[in-house]
Amino acid sequence: MAPWVDAIAPFLIAVSVVIGPGLLVVSAAGARGWIRWSLSAPVTFSIAGLGAVLLGLLRLPFDPISFAAGLVALAGMVWFVRRLITRRFASGAPTGEHARIRREHDLAPWAVPAAVVVGLSLAAALISSRLMRGIGSPTAIAQLFDNVFHLNAIGLIHTTGNGSSLSLGNLTEASRGFYPAAFHDVVALVMGLGVSDVSIALNAVSVVMAAVVWPVSLSFLATRIFGNRADIIVLSGICASLFAAFPYRLFSFGVLYPFMSGLTMLPVLVALVMEFFRAGRSSFRRQVPVTVAVGAAAPGIALTHPSVVVAALLLALVFAVPPLLRLLRERSSVLARSQAAIALAYIVGTVAVFLIVRPPLSTAPWDPIQDPRAAVGSIALMSPGTGLIGWVLIPLAASGLIRAIRHARRYAAVLAMTTTGSILYFASAAMWHPFLRDLLAGVWYRDTERVSALFAVACLPLVILGAATITRAMAAGLRRVIPSSSAWLRTIIAVVLVGGLIVVVGQRGALTQAESWLGQSFGQAGVEPLLSEDERALLEELPDIVPANEVVLGDASTGASLTPAFSGREALTPHIFGERSKDEKMLLSRWDRVGVDPSVCEVVRELDAYWALDFGTEGVLGQDRPEIYGLDSLADAPGVEEVARVGDAALYEAVACR
Repeated sequence: MAPWVDAIAPFLIAVSVVIGPGLLVVSAAGARGWIRWSLSAPVTFSIAGLGAVLLGLLRLPFDPISFAAGLVALAGMVWFVRRLITRRFASGAPTGEHARIRREHDLAPWAVPAAVVVGLSLAAALISSRLMRGIGSPTAIAQLFDNVFHLNAIGLIHTTGNGSSLSLGNLTEASRGFYPAAFHDVVALVMGLGVSDVSIALNAVSVVMAAVVWPVSLSFLATRIFGNRADIIVLSGICASLFAAFPYRLFSFGVLYPFMSGLTMLPVLVALVMEFFRAGRSSFRRQVPVTVAVGAAAPGIALTHPSVVVAALLLALVFAVPPLLRLLRERSSVLARSQAAIALAYIVGTVAVFLIVRPPLSTAPWDPIQDPRAAVGSIALMSPGTGLIGWVLIPLAASGLIRAIRHARRYAAVLAMTTTGSILYFASAAMWHPFLRDLLAGVWYRDTERVSALFAVACLPLVILGAATITRAMAAGLRRVIPSSSAWLRTIIAVVLVGGLIVVVGQRGALTQAESWLGQSFGQAGVEPLLSEDERALLEELPDIVPANEVVLGDASTGASLTPAFSGREALTPHIFGERSKDEKMLLSRWDRVGVDPSVCEVVRELDAYWALDFGTEGVLGQDRPEIYGLDSLADAPGVEEVARVGDAALYEAVACR
């Protein structure tokens, strides 16, 4: 296993790919401050996801060269359009926001920039260190069902140059169709920039999303709700690491890389909806740049995981209520009537999207995991799922809840988001009524693990509010202890004391369990149902044995079909599920008869499927191996010859068909 220090260069490449393209475009558009940095990752995903679709339609390869060319052209066009607009119209953007907030809170001029560095650095260190310990090595892979698809999808995009979400499907020609591919496109770009090992590229991008993009997004939402205050920024960074359900659990369940990455950007979309309706209080003109920002960010998030956009729309519903209430007070105002119409359209549209945009529940086998009382307890204890209790979250959430209720009008959004997350969690975890459960949790496959992560994201503003409330109380107490000190010094001391206590207490219990689950899922416990070291070693030998234009058969559930990811060779069944053609089904059931059945050789020659990997019968599905009958007894099959072996893993060739 390689040490993490060997992956410094891949991590720097991953940060550059995830942040850099979006940062260039939003900077060309004139964005500044928090919104520039928070939009960078979503816009990058929009450029990658939409760019791959466009290049696919034009039959051009999606690779770093075509991506860079399109990026430069897009940034130049955005800059040119911005120049035209600013010459014709005076800027309506607010100025002096940071200075105004500093005066209000008696902060030193350097407080907010310093808070950004401290808060985001703390978050990155806490989250990345736990993920790295759990993963174990930059070359480790999650030994889980969904990783067959993710690894091969990235490998195929890298080798074929086709990253279009319109055709990725289940990775075979017979199952071509829509699958949101933006996450896989981004990882493929990292591979194209010199990170040749798919596992290193995948780990680098996913850790960057969890440890860098997520804290930036959460801090952006927190500053929109609570103000651009130094204590809020630091506490947001610390609180981003506190829930076991997100981001850690999504690395050890599934594994759900696209959903996890989409959730890291969800706060940005919620914050933009908030800004849109807030800007509408004064004029339509101030809503235009926010609308553009939403249009730039939403496609990338949708092409990472569409259900995240649905979740963002739901969590932001509360921001559409004030325009409707304002209409009651200002019925004669044209602006009030127009904004109320927009708000009503938003509410109706959100309900329609929530009801329509959902996966087929035939692929959602998850049942409730708790009784109603236990689910309510999990919500109250801020411990969704079946994990241990995160004790530090209880006083933080309680303090936030008390303050939010006492100032309900000011913190209505915090209460509404927490309530929405709680309802969704209860529906997935404990609701047995099939219609209601499908209605409320069907968008997320009725899966409690997915909804637990969404619950964590929805409740974090309440947790941050609680941390800020305790910090403010601590600062007030310090005023009596050191009355001669300035307000900003007392705030710094309070943040250090409260933040330090949260870090020390919060990194135990549930998070320790989450790290243990990570270690098990990434094979640190010695269980490797998907891919053992011997099997991986054999896959890495394949490029020297198997010609580039020939196809390899293998049982996908044992990892024997991971040739696109680790060998650069086509697999007959690159995913465990998916439509198979008639010829593919025939080979899977009869490939071992090449020496006795001429019709099998005819199909082998037609598909160039001269090779087969035997990785045993134990895989991520146990010994449930549907339709894989022709690969059971290759060692004794006539016309089949063993070509290479590493341990129990073997490669065979259909020599009878040559």
